Amino acid sequence: MSDALYRPRDAASGEIEISRRDFLDGVLLASGGAAVGNSIPVRAFAAEATGAVCDGAIHADPRALRGGNLPRTFNIAHWLRDKRLRFDREVATLTPGCDGLEGTFPIAERSEEFDVIIVGAGLSGLSAAFYLSRQRPRARILLLEASSRAGGNAGRDEAAPLPVAASTAGAYCLAPGNGVLRELYRELHVDWTKHTIADPGDCYYFDEYTPGVRPGHRGWNVDSLGDGMAELPYDKRVVADLLRSRERIMRLTAAARSRSIDDPPDESSVALDRLSTISLEHYLTKALRCDPIVSDFYSLYTIDALGGTAEQVNAHSGLNFLSGELGDKLFTFPGGTSEVARRIVAWLAARKARSMSFSEVELDAVALRVDSNASSSGSHGSVIYAKDQRFHRATARTVIVATQSHIARNLVEHLFDDDRRRAWSEFNTVPVVIANVALRSAAPLHELGLGYSQAWWGSRYWANFGVADWITDRRYDPNRPTVLTFFGGNRAPPDELPQERMKLLHTPFSDYENSLRDDLSRIMRGSKFDFDRDVTAIFLYRWGHSMFMPIPNSVFGKTSGPNGRLDRGKAPRHVACKPLGRIFFAGQHRGGTPSVESALSSGHRAALEALAAM
Repeated sequence: MSDALYRPRDAASGEIEISRRDFLDGVLLASGGAAVGNSIPVRAFAAEATGAVCDGAIHADPRALRGGNLPRTFNIAHWLRDKRLRFDREVATLTPGCDGLEGTFPIAERSEEFDVIIVGAGLSGLSAAFYLSRQRPRARILLLEASSRAGGNAGRDEAAPLPVAASTAGAYCLAPGNGVLRELYRELHVDWTKHTIADPGDCYYFDEYTPGVRPGHRGWNVDSLGDGMAELPYDKRVVADLLRSRERIMRLTAAARSRSIDDPPDESSVALDRLSTISLEHYLTKALRCDPIVSDFYSLYTIDALGGTAEQVNAHSGLNFLSGELGDKLFTFPGGTSEVARRIVAWLAARKARSMSFSEVELDAVALRVDSNASSSGSHGSVIYAKDQRFHRATARTVIVATQSHIARNLVEHLFDDDRRRAWSEFNTVPVVIANVALRSAAPLHELGLGYSQAWWGSRYWANFGVADWITDRRYDPNRPTVLTFFGGNRAPPDELPQERMKLLHTPFSDYENSLRDDLSRIMRGSKFDFDRDVTAIFLYRWGHSMFMPIPNSVFGKTSGPNGRLDRGKAPRHVACKPLGRIFFAGQHRGGTPSVESALSSGHRAALEALAAM
């Protein structure tokens, strides 16, 4: 099957904004290996077009096919989830399943020799490629990416009828707190000070759906985490607790380095590690003795940023994120964090064009198995992946697995010992739905005096929305068409996340649309907003495993060393992501929080490990 089967739809929708065209003049494109017979049936790869999928019916709606986990990717990934694949040296066997596919198929061997294969071209994989290329310019690097564009969760949609570029997942970044990130941003010409998010930042809507709100209150509070906090419509005692908690949180970043909290968390002071063993709710209500309403108030932020409520996420991660949110150190671009991915891609392409590095990318290449092997020629790693109706195997001196944790586990689980298997089982990933809603005019936002991000209680599916072009000077124009990016917020505990993923796959588009209608009609009261008149388009992006949920004990573990402090090396993420022969790991789960900073820093660490083994 040629790429032409997918590209017309994707090119029209903007799904491939970082596509093969971005690499033509720079990063060498792979040929895909030698052709082989007995290919996988076309319907296995064309499920999106034929309807031969195992999960739900929303895949048939074009408004849900412009980004996120698209059927052509997750259908093959579910072969791994359902343990349907068996690999021998020369063939792959697919057992029967809900898609009706089965058979034994040859594996085509790639003839090229690589130094490093990076599985996943999201931010962590791109970061690994950046640091590898910077340290070892002559290294031959192969990136395998399951989707039709690089970036992973750092995606954007800028195709018509959306009037401006909008994020499909990652929204913003934190000012670089260490030399590793400063080096990256310097090379990418990211001047974060010119892209800081202007006030007002977070605005919260209060009404009868808000726990603890003053009876009868209904309306917006502007800059709710900043100057507006003193005017929140709660009892005075609750407001005093909120102000006190904010002051305490701000101390965590204002403190000297030896007493500060940071992202990625491994950059934080070890004196604060114990915060990771309790929930954010416990810290707020027990350590600070705040009213429980304070925990609920911060949950409106954590369900979006950390994938869980203040009761579910650990205090170290929650305070880490909140201190950044309160510290005026956030920056973004039109299209959100996708700009960071685009700049790394451009940087790699420019170096390739000047013969300064040797990088190769395979898009639409779904990794299925990773091995660390030894032969007469020495140790090496290999990856089996599916592309163009065929199975392929590529070999390199080292492999970096830079996928989300659930995929990483499936790729290498056959190599686990019991300790590593237990560590991987402690990771939780959260399903998230995102919507981009095009508005005919930004006038209703200006009428209400709203800011970059708006949040409210009582929605069926949504936690908040951001204004896609807020970072531009266009935010001052009330008559401009704009896009609101809605983020779903997870309140389900870890043991209910599988059911939440099924809901994500089976919920009809109309349910999400009706929730958007209900929410906007409720929270835009006081303006001249009319949903049917003012909303011109809606598109959904579904992420089955959107982010790593940092529950208590997930960041630094719970094992104490001889000095009484937590032994960071015994943390589940460090045990799980230890080098495995010639295999190394990157990703937000390795970094410790679901953030751009953890993803990028994990790529740097994996690059150093791979370099040492080369």
